[in-house]
Amino acid sequence: MFCIKTSVAYFNYLRFVCLFPQPSYRRLFVMILISFFISIIWVSVAAGLNSNPSYNITQLYPYKFCWFTRGVIYYFLTIPAGVFLLINTIVFIRVALCIINHARQATSPHQLYKRMKQCVIILLLSSATQGIGWLFGPFLTFINSEAGNILGWFFVIFNGLEGLWVILLYIVIRSLRMDKQRYRKFAEQITTSTEQVSHKYGKYFEGDKEYEDIVT
Repeated sequence: MFCIKTSVAYFNYLRFVCLFPQPSYRRLFVMILISFFISIIWVSVAAGLNSNPSYNITQLYPYKFCWFTRGVIYYFLTIPAGVFLLINTIVFIRVALCIINHARQATSPHQLYKRMKQCVIILLLSSATQGIGWLFGPFLTFINSEAGNILGWFFVIFNGLEGLWVILLYIVIRSLRMDKQRYRKFAEQITTSTEQVSHKYGKYFEGDKEYEDIVT
């Protein structure tokens, strides 16, 4: 999951920050495939070491689940997750600044631009809250149980906001489509009225020209 998110973040960096040349979706597919192999290799290493009980890789916690021991969890969770989170944070900041600057330059009072800015804000808030929740993950490996429960609640709350951002984004996109349909109908009415007026005055001017021809 962290590998794929990092690949998508880097693809968005190439698409929204570097701009030219635009990255192809083939590059994204290749990066996702590489992420898949990295994950499979790392999981295979953990499973292979866990097959030897003397290494003490995992243990069964009472009334909880099978998880890494504190001696090796840094190598299989804390350090890899910290590296991917750092890369994602840097790329997210770069992409967010670029998108915000682009949205701020759209100074038109048109309602469609306002909807687009709202979509950008919701997407950035959603990405930020999802990332903040995972920032607490590495700290859960070496703090006491009480602080771990508090950070666990923060993790659940921030990740639970995903549904809220999806609903808000759906409302904004729905409103954007309604605005487009409204402007399309208004444009069709204006076009129809203009054609009727042009046709009416065209006949008037044609009749006036025939009158001038008769007089001359």
